[in-house]
Amino acid sequence: MTAHSFSVSRLFHHRSFALGSAMTACVILVALMAMIGTPQDPTAMDIAQKMQGPSEAHWLGTDRYGRDVLSMAMAGATVSLAVSFAAVAFGIAFGVPLGLFAAMRGGALDEAAMRISDFIFAFPALITAIMLREIFGPGALNAMLAIGIFNVPVFARVTYGAALSMQTRDFVVAARLSGKGETRIAVDHILPNILPLLIVQATIQLSLGILAEAALSYIGLGVQPPAPSWGRMLNDAQTLMAVAPRLALVPGLCIVFTVLGLNLLGDGLRDLLDPRLKRRRG
Repeated sequence: MTAHSFSVSRLFHHRSFALGSAMTACVILVALMAMIGTPQDPTAMDIAQKMQGPSEAHWLGTDRYGRDVLSMAMAGATVSLAVSFAAVAFGIAFGVPLGLFAAMRGGALDEAAMRISDFIFAFPALITAIMLREIFGPGALNAMLAIGIFNVPVFARVTYGAALSMQTRDFVVAARLSGKGETRIAVDHILPNILPLLIVQATIQLSLGILAEAALSYIGLGVQPPAPSWGRMLNDAQTLMAVAPRLALVPGLCIVFTVLGLNLLGDGLRDLLDPRLKRRRG
C-alpha cells in the first residue's frame, strides 16, 4: 500500500480522526475569522444593552457590560489556540532536542538531562505562572511561557523513551557501522521514525493547553481585561449563573468542543500512525 493510498483510503474513513479533524477545523476557522473581524467589537461596552438575550443584533446576547457574547467567544478562540499552539511549539523546540541528546549520549549526560527534565516537571504550569507573574506581571505571554515550560519535560520524556527503543533497530546499527555520528543518526534515522508519536503527543498537549490557558485566565494569571478569553468569560459569569446561565454555557461549551475535537484527532492519529496498533488491528 502506498503512502498516498493510505492517506486517501484510511484517514477520512477513520471515525475518530474524521470527526476530530472536522471539529478542530471548525475551531481554527472561527479563530481565523475572528482575526479578520467579529460581528461586534468584543471589547466594546454598552451598559444600556447589558444582559440582553439572543437577538438579531446579538445572536448570543450580551453580558453584564453590554459586550457581544458571540464576538467575545470568537475572539477567545483566537487567544486560546494562539497560546496553546505557541506553548506546544515551545515544548517541542526545547523538549525534543533534550530527549534526543539524553538518549544518544547516555551515561552521566543522560542522567543530567533527565534530572533537569524532572526538575522542570516538578513545577506545574500554575506554579510557574505565579512565579512569572511576580517577575513580569500577568498576561497572555506569561501564560504561554508557563504552559510551554511545563511541556518541555513532557516532550523530553516521550522523545527519550522512543529514541531509546530505536537504539537496537537494524537501521540504527547499520548507520553506526557505516560511520555516521550520533547527531546524524538522531536527525536522519531516529527523529523521522518517532515523529508520528510526537505528532500524537502534540495533539494531546494542545488540548491540555486549552484547558490550562482557560484555567490561568479564570484565576487572573492569563489574558487580562479587556482582551476576551474563555477563562475570563467563565470568571465573569460565575456570579450570574442563576439569572443568565448562557454566559457560562457559551465559553464552557467552546472549551469542551475544542478539547474533545483535539482528543478525537489525537486518538485517530494514534490509531493511524502507530505501527503496533496497525499490526494488531490489521
